[in-house]
Amino acid sequence: MAPLLVGRIIERRVLSDVYARAMTGQPGLLLITGAAGIGKSRLVSELHGTGEALLLTGESAPLVGATLAYGPFVSALGGKADWLLADDGPADMLAARHRLFERMAGLLTDLAPVVLVLEDMHWADESSRQLLAFLAVRFREQRILLVATLREEGLAGDALRWLPELDRRPRVTRLRLGHLADHEVAALITDLLPTDATAAQVAAIIEAAEGNPLYARELARTCPHWPPASIAEAVLAKASSITVDARAVIDQLCVTDGGMSHELVAATVPLPEGRLLAAIRQAVDEGLLVATTTGYRFAHELIRQVFYAQLLPGDRRWLHRRVAAVLNERAEPDAALLAKHWQLADCPGNAAVAALAAARRAISARAYPEADRFYAQAVDLSQWQKEPADTVLEEAAQAASWAHDPHRAAGYIMAALARPGQAATDHARLLERLGRYRWEAGDPAAAVEATRQAMALLDAGPPSGPQARVAAALAGRLMLLGDLPASQPLAMRAVAIAKRVGAAAVQAHGLATLGVILSQQGDLAAGLAALRRSSELARRDGGVEDVLRAAANHVFVLMSAGRFADALEAGRDGRRTARSLGAPPALTAVLDNNIASVLTITGQWAAADQFLAELDAESPAADTRYLRLVQLELAVGRGEPARAGELAGELADYPDDPRFNGPLHACLADQAANAGDLAAAAAEVLRGLAAVSDARLDGPEIRLLAIGARVAADLACLPRAAAVLPPESAARWERLAAGFAERARSIGARDGGGQPQVAAFGAQVAAEQARQRRDDSRAMWRAVADAWHVAGQLYQEAYARLREADAAARAGRREQAARALASCQLLASRLPSPPLLSLAADLARRARIPSSPASAAPVADMASRGDLTSRETEVLALLAEGHSNRQIARALFISERTVAVHVSRILSKLGARNRTEAAAFMIRKEPDDNDPLRG
Repeated sequence: MAPLLVGRIIERRVLSDVYARAMTGQPGLLLITGAAGIGKSRLVSELHGTGEALLLTGESAPLVGATLAYGPFVSALGGKADWLLADDGPADMLAARHRLFERMAGLLTDLAPVVLVLEDMHWADESSRQLLAFLAVRFREQRILLVATLREEGLAGDALRWLPELDRRPRVTRLRLGHLADHEVAALITDLLPTDATAAQVAAIIEAAEGNPLYARELARTCPHWPPASIAEAVLAKASSITVDARAVIDQLCVTDGGMSHELVAATVPLPEGRLLAAIRQAVDEGLLVATTTGYRFAHELIRQVFYAQLLPGDRRWLHRRVAAVLNERAEPDAALLAKHWQLADCPGNAAVAALAAARRAISARAYPEADRFYAQAVDLSQWQKEPADTVLEEAAQAASWAHDPHRAAGYIMAALARPGQAATDHARLLERLGRYRWEAGDPAAAVEATRQAMALLDAGPPSGPQARVAAALAGRLMLLGDLPASQPLAMRAVAIAKRVGAAAVQAHGLATLGVILSQQGDLAAGLAALRRSSELARRDGGVEDVLRAAANHVFVLMSAGRFADALEAGRDGRRTARSLGAPPALTAVLDNNIASVLTITGQWAAADQFLAELDAESPAADTRYLRLVQLELAVGRGEPARAGELAGELADYPDDPRFNGPLHACLADQAANAGDLAAAAAEVLRGLAAVSDARLDGPEIRLLAIGARVAADLACLPRAAAVLPPESAARWERLAAGFAERARSIGARDGGGQPQVAAFGAQVAAEQARQRRDDSRAMWRAVADAWHVAGQLYQEAYARLREADAAARAGRREQAARALASCQLLASRLPSPPLLSLAADLARRARIPSSPASAAPVADMASRGDLTSRETEVLALLAEGHSNRQIARALFISERTVAVHVSRILSKLGARNRTEAAAFMIRKEPDDNDPLRG
């Protein structure tokens, strides 16, 4: 019988409401958190007997939970677990793990209506936590309720990050259980106290329990013999009256945390059957043990911990050894349990064998964090291993990479490289893998150096698949660092060798890199052709990683060329392909990052929010730093300093990667400049330029130069600019700022007009430099704004319109200033961007520019963008509605000939080839914020 449930009125109502919603097709996850013994499991037991839904319950255990792959799910599913973990699909390991997650979602859908309860998730394995996070956002209309209980205290590492991330998801309800009130504790213990208990004894129990139901019950059961001060004393007081045989049973059980079957107890406790049964009966009668379906466990984990702490070190080793010896004799022993018990029994030889077996079993179950832990144990016990050390180290490195710990992976490869007697090809293979893990860890310089060493070892040999693979890897890494001259010949060599030796997957890899190189060198058609060929080869002969690399590069090339609609369509196609191949989030990360960037750059901020939220839910364990960077861009654009600070804090711990740190510092500089903190903005620009100094990353560098030029111009507008900057950085700033324009011109010449954003940033740097001298003009800023309009970047265009309005106002051209300012406000409102709107309002106050009414904003927007007259704007508005010249003439009471003249001028000012293009300029379609990626 379950213990009495007192109080918890609000908590029971929440439980009931969440359950009722789930049963009407609103699935969700209920997280019940609280201290040990606070009543989490007792509250969940209220779900028993609801009748409508199938109730499945799985538990985690403290000693083996962290290493038993999908432990609580296996416990809940029983016989269905073997099917869950089986997989005969393609061999890609990350894709196989994703298929496992999808199978779990499908199984629960088939079982619906269902309630899946996962107890003690603080002890669960990392794979179980990741699977729960996946399921929390996976269901839409199924009648499914997930319930998880866990303690918040004591969480560490990945689990500590996992909980708040899970809590933020939209279909997750957090229920924190607090301590009971004194009168509730009194009601709880009434039936447990002897009839002659005194008021003083009751008060002592209530005070000692401190609102914890478990403590209260255990303390009440010891009354009136003595009122102990802690749960440990209460448990030991109860145990003081049991027999030696009963204590032997309890001692044996306390080393196996999750309980033991009767057969295992009988095999490990050396007692005749009659005495054994009597001992077990006494332990159950005293409330120390409870019976399960097949055996026995402690009434509460805290009770087990009390007894385990009482054991002497030698007793612990001996008891663990007895369990391990019995388990080892089984036909199919559980390697995870054996590794744990042999280790605690101080039997390293046996532990080494079991740890390696458990690691490989975890790999086959797609439980990569657990495999990583077991491989760590296997490596630590390497002197007792029977397998070759190189084999164990390479397997351990791959598992660590799959578990998203590239630093550990690189460490294992370094250990393998240090071993003597390796052939050159083996050494080169290890170096290439080291380069891969260094790259994953965010250390591109070390990644390139390791890959160069691998290439040097293979250069002397004949053309081969490994040679092509290393050349392709090196070309790709150099390309991402902006070194196109060095990467192009390597990519071409990789393609040629791969074609010669019939390595289609490597050929696809090389072509994907070559496509980016050719497009960034100005030959967009050749670049796209190489990417199409890469995709064909990858889909036919390559793996999912090659397919997604081609898709991600395709999106990047189109985005860089300013073809954002095409880039989003390529992104849709890539995601459809990823779904068809069962690709996990870890493999789609680069493609997803590029899509999120397109949405953000083009001002589709609401759509970007939705997409980023879905990606966060799908990939809790993946490297999400670039997604966080996009989220930071949005927070800065929206003027959300608290959110920006939180994200910047997360991102500050990443290694020195110029591809990442350049945009990061540019973003933070933009935020500081919008807030008027010019010293902070200048410092961020300096940090960003230092981060990209050794890499040829044109986009990030010229963006930093543009923000730097803005800061320099803002400083020049102050009465004493030098006083704003700290003395130690003022001289360095002035020296670097003097060269911003020349560096920007050099980047623009190198780009050759291939990337519209590079051209727009270059024009902006020139305009900011002119503003610094106070000789900028409206026409100059209008050209910058037009360049940003061509590049499709609303945020940047809005800023340029703001500067256009400022220049026009200083020149005394108030009507043009008003139009430009209205255009800025319209664009900033679409995003929306409160910082830009604030700057616009400040300019309007300072320059006394009247604000345009909302209805006039689109007209002012068009007039400012094309420098149209009011009449031309009216004609364009009617043209966009599909009116003919005759209809326009009638509407405006002018002649058809006059209309034709206006249309001709409009086309000329807008740079449009025909009426359709002019109309498209006017009616620029708003993005679908609901689902930008749905094909």
